[in-house]
Amino acid sequence: MSDTIRKDAAQEWRQLCQAACFEVDAVKLVERIAEARSAILDRVEDNFSKPINSEQYALRKALATLSTLHELAERDICDQKRIA
Repeated sequence: MSDTIRKDAAQEWRQLCQAACFEVDAVKLVERIAEARSAILDRVEDNFSKPINSEQYALRKALATLSTLHELAERDICDQKRIA
C-alpha cells in the first residue's frame, strides 16, 4: 500500500471521529459513531501485523472515546423518548 493511501486512511478515521465528537443530534451521533468505529477497525486491521506505534495507540483511545459517546447518545435518546 502506498504512503499516500495510508495517510488518507489515517486522516479519514480522525475526521470521522471529530465529526462524531461535534455532533449534537443524538440519533445522528450514533450513526457517526458507527462510521468512525468502522473506519478505525479497518485501520486496525491494516496495521495488525505491524509493531505498536503512536497511531495504534490513538486508534485505541479513539475507540474508547467513541464507546463513551455512544453510551451518552443512547441515554439521551432514551430520555428524549420518555419526554415525548
